[in-house]
Order: sequence, then structure tokens, then C-alpha cells
Amino acid sequence: MGTTRGRRRAVTGAVLALLAGLGAVAAAQTPAAAATGDVLIVQKGSTGNLVTLQTFVFLPGMTEQADGVQAGATQFAVTNLTDRALTLTERTPAGAVVHADTVAAGRSGTFAVTGGDTVALTVPAG
Repeated sequence: MGTTRGRRRAVTGAVLALLAGLGAVAAAQTPAAAATGDVLIVQKGSTGNLVTLQTFVFLPGMTEQADGVQAGATQFAVTNLTDRALTLTERTPAGAVVHADTVAAGRSGTFAVTGGDTVALTVPAG
């Protein structure tokens, strides 16, 4: 039992040290330079059926990621667990902007989308 308790303390200490280090790296970045944290993306069809589920991880220095809208998807739901607001921009395969919106840090949003388009998640400047 003592060995298990010691391992738990060591693991807990390592996790806390890692989180503290990540916080220090994020604090060293300029506000517009990066977002850190996870973004959960759920694409659903018109009847609410799950089409795809993905998680993106924004690391220091990363300002944009993109995801293709899967065939049959009509809704693109985003849970923003980063420390920054994210702008979502849907583009057609030809590059035309369909619409854009922002999801605040720690918030969720749902957007109507068309299969075959791409949604870019971007950290707004400034």
C-alpha cells in the first residue's frame, strides 16, 4: 500500500509540474501569438446522428488548424477549451468564405455547415 501511495504522489507531482510548465510557456507568449488547450469538434447530420468526433490541441505558437466537413454533416459543434477565443471560418472547396463566427474561450458553439467545405479555427489577431 505504501508503494501505491508513493507512486500516486509521484504521478501527481509530475502532472502538476507539467501543468505549471505549460502555464509558464503560455504566459510567455504574446496574446495574439498563440492559443493553448483543446478544441472538441463534433459533426452531426440533419437527424442528429454523429458523423465524426475529433479533438484538436493548440500548442504555443500555433494559430490555425482546419477540419474538413464530412459528407452527411450539417452541424459543426465546437467546444473551445483553449485560453483564447477562436474564429471559425467555413470555406467552400474553391476557397469562398461561407460564413465566420467566434467561440469564446471556455465556450461552445454550433454552426450549420455543408459537406465538402473546410472549417478553419484561427486565433484572432490582437
